[in-house]
Amino acid sequence: MFENDYIMRMILQLVRVLRRSLARQFPTRRAELEEIEGAVAEAVDLDPRLMFALEPQSLVEVLELGNFDPQLAAWVVRSLYYESDLLENDGQLTKADLRRRQADAIATRFDLRITVAEQGGETLAEFLDQQAGEAKD
Repeated sequence: MFENDYIMRMILQLVRVLRRSLARQFPTRRAELEEIEGAVAEAVDLDPRLMFALEPQSLVEVLELGNFDPQLAAWVVRSLYYESDLLENDGQLTKADLRRRQADAIATRFDLRITVAEQGGETLAEFLDQQAGEAKD
């Protein structure tokens, strides 16, 4: 019971941040990126500075050794792909590439069939709406 509550809290936190981002409710791009990174790092139970500095395979290894719940993997992957788009649009190409590679590595490790091409803002909004509809059922 406690574990399910924790997972739902992490998912809801990611959803809130992503919806705010999609609605352009942050005062600056920097604040937006910090909020997304903070929510993702909390979901995987890692310090954001450590998580976002790790090479993709190292990140996956740390997740496997830690408290990461595989139920969060799809949410984390979508969030990282979305963040990579924001970073790219902001001209932060090196960071954008790292986020995509991190998302790819997590998707591969947890056998998720999510690609970066599927995760633009509109697709992410549709996914969030679909998940909200399923939660109500």
